[in-house]
Amino acid sequence: MGLYVRHFRLTCELANTYVVCNAGDGKAWIVDVGEMSARMVEWIKKSRLTIIGIVITHAHYDHNGAVEEYLQTFGEIPVFGGSEACAPGRTTVVADGQRLMLGDYEAHIFSTPGHTPDHIMVYFPEQKILFSGDALFAGSVGGTHSEKARRTQLQTIREKVLTLSPDVRIYPGHGPPTTVQVEREANPFFECETNRRAKG
Repeated sequence: MGLYVRHFRLTCELANTYVVCNAGDGKAWIVDVGEMSARMVEWIKKSRLTIIGIVITHAHYDHNGAVEEYLQTFGEIPVFGGSEACAPGRTTVVADGQRLMLGDYEAHIFSTPGHTPDHIMVYFPEQKILFSGDALFAGSVGGTHSEKARRTQLQTIREKVLTLSPDVRIYPGHGPPTTVQVEREANPFFECETNRRAKG
């Protein structure tokens, strides 16, 4: 049956929240919860989904600000994140290479520090779906606080994301979805890096 992704744009920063569900059994995760959305909760209930977890890609308020409200709505479900700061007192901390199950589908955790030290991505290889948080956007990358963090972020994306199949769909924390192929060929940050190495 596959996975189904439903997108909601929330918060004044227009952060993306995603509901990813197993179409076979209706089990679902919410990816990033910056703001409580009655509209999203109503859609989940009308769709008869069972929320079994929340994933926080990084500890910024526009992505984790409403964790407690969603836990009050859906019960004591696990909150996965790259550090305790993603949901203080609630986080199930996950590490690079760890694998989680959403129903029958395996999700791989990618540690992608740079935008924040605890940043993670979530990749479903069978369905070719990647949730990239604020590390990688369509045609851009997340801001960093130092040149070292910028280099780390670019290198990590190059090694873990741009090596994936070109038809992998990327769902970022802000802006429209994209694909690995588009980012390989058109993202100016990686084009600049390639040109710099060629000249070096």
